[in-house]
Amino acid sequence: MKPWTRIGPLGPFRGRLGLQWVIAPLVVGAVLLGFGWYLFLRPHPPGGSFVPVGKLSSFAEGTATPVDVPGAFVTRSAGQLFAVLQEDGCTLQFCHGRFVDCRGAVYGLDGLAPGGAGGLTTLPVAVYRGTVYVDPDHPIVRAPAPEPARAAAPCG
Repeated sequence: MKPWTRIGPLGPFRGRLGLQWVIAPLVVGAVLLGFGWYLFLRPHPPGGSFVPVGKLSSFAEGTATPVDVPGAFVTRSAGQLFAVLQEDGCTLQFCHGRFVDCRGAVYGLDGLAPGGAGGLTTLPVAVYRGTVYVDPDHPIVRAPAPEPARAAAPCG
């Protein structure tokens, strides 16, 4: 028999080696694809400048919690997390379910002023395996709310 003679449906070489030489490369390819998917597409903690600020369970609905990022609070409203940042040189307080800055301007838990007239600077928030992360290096800067005609009721 000549070496290049076609033997069966698998060709001259695979026909001599057996069906396992056809199946083995398919199995190895499937294993490599599965491993690549696991390495590159699986969920992973946020990287870059995200920092962990606490467990998800520590942020109760309708409250604001100060975190380790200077001047930042993490709030939860309607099941969604928000991270707000006070303006430079203007303290921010949370009382009566709202934020009040040093000028007396009022903001909601999401950092927006009533009527959409400005808002607090917010930080990106991510949750991974029950831990909340914020990114203090990439804030979403908004124009602050205008000073109110009359000051908001003081916290206390």
